[in-house]
Amino acid sequence: MLTVLIVIILAFAIVVLALPNTIRLLKEKGIMGIDVHKPDKPEVAKGGGFVVLFALVTSLLIVIGITTFQGQEVDTGLLAALVSILLAGMIGLLDDTLDFKNRTKIVLPMLAAIPMMVMQEGTTTMSIPLVGTVDFGVLYPLVVIPLMTTFIIDSTNMYGGMNGLEAGLSAINSAALILYVLLLSLIDGTETTQALLDSGVVAGALLGASIAFLIFNRYPAKILPGDVGRLPMGAAIAAALILGNMDRLAIFLYAPFALNFLLYIIYKLYVRHKGIEYVKFASPREDGTLKVVGPFTMYWMLPHLSKNITEERNVALLILLQAIIAFGAVFLLVL
Repeated sequence: MLTVLIVIILAFAIVVLALPNTIRLLKEKGIMGIDVHKPDKPEVAKGGGFVVLFALVTSLLIVIGITTFQGQEVDTGLLAALVSILLAGMIGLLDDTLDFKNRTKIVLPMLAAIPMMVMQEGTTTMSIPLVGTVDFGVLYPLVVIPLMTTFIIDSTNMYGGMNGLEAGLSAINSAALILYVLLLSLIDGTETTQALLDSGVVAGALLGASIAFLIFNRYPAKILPGDVGRLPMGAAIAAALILGNMDRLAIFLYAPFALNFLLYIIYKLYVRHKGIEYVKFASPREDGTLKVVGPFTMYWMLPHLSKNITEERNVALLILLQAIIAFGAVFLLVL
């Protein structure tokens, strides 16, 4: 587990050291976005998520380098995760630049699943609630991995848009995954398997990068991540869950994300049925509280139920909810 600690520190340090100059450079180049959930609509540096991508890739490469220089063989899982994260980052950068249509946004992340598919990472058996253990055989790398990866990347991208929300949720999910790996080894009293260690390393890189990015992205944000940051975050946690064969944990972690996606579909159908205009963002009132058209996403739920919810409070409560679900699931599954 020392490797996990090393990769957390490396990713954290890279983001903390790089972001101040990145923010300054983005401002100088005029790469700015409007922070839509503030009454005065301030301009903020955008697309800073490429620093998260750089931190993820660099910290994993350093771990791989340490392994090879010690004369040990590098597990294919880390290499597959590395390429998957890179592909997700490339797709995110293209989306930020070209602004793909929604259908394209949903399908393209499937490309990031290819490295995990071709290396046949994970095991073909899955524990499905109310069904039991099912062996998917060749369908696991060909169907389950791409669907799981695509859903996690897309839902991570969709469940965001407020200061600190994406980074906060990623930090919670990756921390829960690392705790799961740690508790399994402590309770079993056995040495951590290579698959679980690889899973913890990838999650560690995401945890360090997410916490560091949150320092600059929390309310009021100094920088926005963009798809170039959100997609690699999703790819990293997807790879970690697959490497560690954590299908049951994945169900708990991404239940709120699935609900968010379902609410989005309901909203799209509602807009089409009523023939009204689609609204993408909440409207900030003069006092900073949020006004929404309905409970059509997870981050619109609280503003819909209460008129006293600000962006900062909304994000804090959503992260708290995710923490309760994530860490509760870890203890439930392990104990």
